[in-house]
Order: sequence, then structure tokens, then C-alpha cells
Amino acid sequence: MPKKRKTPGTRQFEKRLFILCEGAKKHSEPAYLNAFIKDCQFKGERILVRVIDTKKNTGKELVREAKKCKEFDDDILWIVYDKNGYTRHSETFDMAKNNNINIAFSSISFEYWILLHFEFTAHPFINCDEIISRLKHKHNFFYDKADCSLYSKIKAYIITAIAHAKKIQKHQRDACPYSPVHQYNPYTNIDKLIENIKELEN
Repeated sequence: MPKKRKTPGTRQFEKRLFILCEGAKKHSEPAYLNAFIKDCQFKGERILVRVIDTKKNTGKELVREAKKCKEFDDDILWIVYDKNGYTRHSETFDMAKNNNINIAFSSISFEYWILLHFEFTAHPFINCDEIISRLKHKHNFFYDKADCSLYSKIKAYIITAIAHAKKIQKHQRDACPYSPVHQYNPYTNIDKLIENIKELEN
């Protein structure tokens, strides 16, 4: 039997958006996103945007967890995960689509999104360590996964990162129009999650 939805009269929030990231709290994804959300100025108190704590580490596990968060039909659900060390992407994307769950996906890793704050590149990366090295040696930016101040250090360049993300998406679609996004390297669509949150702010 389908889960019964609450009537509008019982709602505390007009709109709810939940984000689930792979890994522990100390990873850069939740720290960056929590800082970004805190930086937003939502009008009134009827908007809820929250990063949900989870120890799940695979795309499919995150989709299953996201399903548990859905209470109202118009709840917005996102999972954030990357390609680095994971292989069951087709199953993850299909499961997410069937459950109306959005995916913010990065290849090879979330660090590519951080790099886009500084430059555009279509260079395929072997692993996240290669991206971290590029940040350090090319941009003199010392990246630490556990750095809670990461967002504040680079937030002035977020518009640049969004533009670069859209550029790599177009670049990869034009180069490989019939390939699924999880086969692209590099790739990220973190910008779509950022813009979704900004839509609620406005």
C-alpha cells in the first residue's frame, strides 16, 4: 500500500529539500553544502533545506536512505556522490530516476567541483589525489577534506564554478552524446543542486 501523505494543513514547512552525501561528517561535501545553505537567506521560516547525516558510502545506499526522507509528494531529494571507487552507477541512476531523486554526481570526485572554482579544464583525472595536487601546485590552494572553512575560502568564485560546470556538461554531451554521464571524465553537475537551493532562497 502506498505511503499516506499528510494533508497541507499539517505541514510545518512549505518546501523541504534534503541532501544526502556519501561518507562521514568530516568529508568536504557536507561541510561545503552546510556552509552554503547557512549563507543563503531564505525568506521567512517556511523553507527547510538540510544535509542529512548518513554513514552510507555507495550511490544505491544513498538512494535507499533518501527514499526514507520523503514525507510529502513535493519534497525535493538529492544525493551527492562521485565516481571514485564505485561501479554500480547505472543501477544507482535508474533507481534514483524511478523514485524521483536527484543526483549531484562528480567524476572523478567532488574535488573536481572545487577545482572549477579556479579554472575550467576537460582534462581526465585518474583520482582525487591528482586533482588535489593540481589545486596545490597550479593554484596554490591547499585542500583538506576535513576543512570546515572550505566554502568560506572559495565562495567568491562560486559563480565561476557554476559557469565552468555548465561548460563541461556541454563539452561532454557534444563529445559523447550517447554516453551516460557516469562515463564522463571529468564531469560534475553540483551546480544544479546549488541552483535548486538558490531557487528556494528566492
